[in-house]
Amino acid sequence: MLLTISMLILTGAVAGVLAGLLGIGGGLVIVPALTFILRAQGVDVGIAAPVAVATSLGTMLLTSASAIWFHDRRGGIEWPAVARLGPAVAVGAAAGALLAAQLPGLTLARIFAALAFVIGLRMLLAVRPPRTERAPWPRGWPLVGPLIGAVSALMGIGGGSFNVPYLARNGYPMVRAVAIASACGWPIALGGLAGFVVAGWGQTFLEHAFGYIHIPALLIIGATGAAAAPLGVALAHRLPATLLKRVFGLLLILVAVRMAW
Repeated sequence: MLLTISMLILTGAVAGVLAGLLGIGGGLVIVPALTFILRAQGVDVGIAAPVAVATSLGTMLLTSASAIWFHDRRGGIEWPAVARLGPAVAVGAAAGALLAAQLPGLTLARIFAALAFVIGLRMLLAVRPPRTERAPWPRGWPLVGPLIGAVSALMGIGGGSFNVPYLARNGYPMVRAVAIASACGWPIALGGLAGFVVAGWGQTFLEHAFGYIHIPALLIIGATGAAAAPLGVALAHRLPATLLKRVFGLLLILVAVRMAW
């Protein structure tokens, strides 16, 4: 029990620091780590994978709130864009969560692995969205928003890896794109969590779990991640971000290959 709690605290701390340091969603760390923890306890992958994804979304209700407050204090969030994109990604996230709950656990793990590999490769190669002179506006949000939300819920992430390039291509400066994407992480987490609650209603998969949501893991990882995020922000001003992204991208590729295997 003590070892499990220590691993959950470590997972939350690493996810929080990386979120503040690199601007990535903590789910890219939380999902593989929590899947490993549950599998080490003898939980079948058919349960471990969806529980890890659902719980990761739950933790973001805490970590996203912290990020939103941080960005809003600096005036970085354009709320009219969030008002359009937020509900769209929430609807997509709910649908993605319902789909994830119906997929075999191994299939869900491999979907995460494939998408994480692509994200890791982009980070390793330091791929940046091309600059554009278009006026800032979330073009095509009724179609793009639900798609981003659905894919994010399938992975248990806040959608920043998809929202930031989308917003940058639609004329937003990178700093503002990151801030808007952070604000959209909360509706993704809320919509995805709602989908998993509906899918797991009345079912008991694990001890101390509500359907697919592992309550102790959600609270421990979420609280630790929210507390550790400011440290990552502070380090971001001192460490070379491009090099760190490439290192994390390589690690993410290795994690993706391991999960797919």
